[in-house]
Amino acid sequence: MGTMFRPLLLLCLAVLALAAAAPAVPVTGPVVITAPGTYELANDIAGAGEAAGIEVRASNVVIEGNGHTLVGSSARDLPGILVQGTEGAPADRVEIRNISLQDWQHGVHAIGVSGLVLERVTARENRDHGLYLFAVTNATIENCTAVANRGTGLVLSDVSHDNLVQATTASENEHNGLMLIASDRNRLLGNTVRDNGAYGIDCYLTRENVIADNLFVNANNTHIEEFDRDTWSLPASAGPNIAGGPMRGGNYWGQPDGKGYSEVTPDADGDGFCDAPYTLEEGSVDELPLKGTGATPPATTATPGFGWAGALAGLSALFLLVRRR
Repeated sequence: MGTMFRPLLLLCLAVLALAAAAPAVPVTGPVVITAPGTYELANDIAGAGEAAGIEVRASNVVIEGNGHTLVGSSARDLPGILVQGTEGAPADRVEIRNISLQDWQHGVHAIGVSGLVLERVTARENRDHGLYLFAVTNATIENCTAVANRGTGLVLSDVSHDNLVQATTASENEHNGLMLIASDRNRLLGNTVRDNGAYGIDCYLTRENVIADNLFVNANNTHIEEFDRDTWSLPASAGPNIAGGPMRGGNYWGQPDGKGYSEVTPDADGDGFCDAPYTLEEGSVDELPLKGTGATPPATTATPGFGWAGALAGLSALFLLVRRR
């Protein structure tokens, strides 16, 4: 049987090698992407096509921004990058890297996408949400920035599940830093969420999400509904944590006035955790809230997040939560 399948395997490897060797397609203006491949911005781009600055209607697409900016216009409420595939064929495995999006309705709007990757994407000063993911699954959002948007920095909405958000900053947004709406089994690890107008994180109809090792410094850090059931800490493990302490576990809870839970609760044994759990709402408890040092909120560490250890611990926490249901 091995002999029969060897030619097919070699053919598949050859096809993959050719795909990898295919030259990137330069992008110099608004475009609709309808074929797989790598697309590279050759310059900053202003303006949009019919539906977006860049619209993706295909799977297996890589957009490399090369540090360029996609600038919108207040005259039209369109997203900077719209990823949605076509009717009957949702987009799958779309990667967007190293790009800035400014003055759009949403910086990135992804609808019904599986395997989305956002890396080093900056969404700033957009008229609604910075990164708006609707019914998105198995995505990775890493080292992104959502700042000074008039809506929420990052939204996971309407059955967005099994996504990872890590080492991302959501700050100075007029509404929320992060928002989860009817979305389960997501992992939010090692993010910085500060100085947002409404809440640091707003949850509505959420279950089985793992939210740990994040730094929250907002006047109102959380909004949690009574039916939300998420995990707000993981078992203690070696750090440093998001606040620079020696151990990872829960989240850092600060406030701009220096009176947040992590700032006023003692750590008598010096293990980097507050001496008592932090009850956010009934049924929502951070068992290992992080303790900061000094009089001002800490700067984030260079390498926040739990990595593979956190991923495995997060899955274990989800398993235990499901068993309790």
